[in-house]
Amino acid sequence: METPFILASAAQSADTSSVMNFNELVVALTWLAFLIAFVVLGKLLWKPILRYLESREEEIRSSLDDAAAARKAAEEADAKAAQTIADAERDARAQADSIAAATRKHIAEMETEAREAIAAKRRAADVALEEERAAAMRKLSEKAGGEIAAALERMLPGLLTDAQRQDYQDKIAADVRLG
Repeated sequence: METPFILASAAQSADTSSVMNFNELVVALTWLAFLIAFVVLGKLLWKPILRYLESREEEIRSSLDDAAAARKAAEEADAKAAQTIADAERDARAQADSIAAATRKHIAEMETEAREAIAAKRRAADVALEEERAAAMRKLSEKAGGEIAAALERMLPGLLTDAQRQDYQDKIAADVRLG
């Protein structure tokens, strides 16, 4: 007893042999067409594609190298700029310190000059004061001598000679100067 499944599979196997005809000529021609297409495409397309990819790879490599060089140059420029700024700050501090020192020195010189000028004025004032005192003392001495001589004349009229009177006035004037 044959089942319908076995019958269907037998019928299918009979149909399959007609569909899957194996023809060596078709296989050989297919392989030949594939090889011709492979060679033609390899000659016509593969080499230009490879050249384009190699040139593109070289452009990319060159761009990366340029970018690395630019990055390095930028880093060097940054470092140089930082160094220049540090040098400028150091120079500015040195100049400020120098100016401050020069200013302090100038102020000290001006103070010294002012003290010397004050001392010179004080000495000049002392000299002038001493001269005025001496002149006042001379004047006082002369006036006192004249007053004493007048008093002696009134008290002792005619008893003293002119030489004695002058000698007496000179002694009194000398005592007044010393006092």
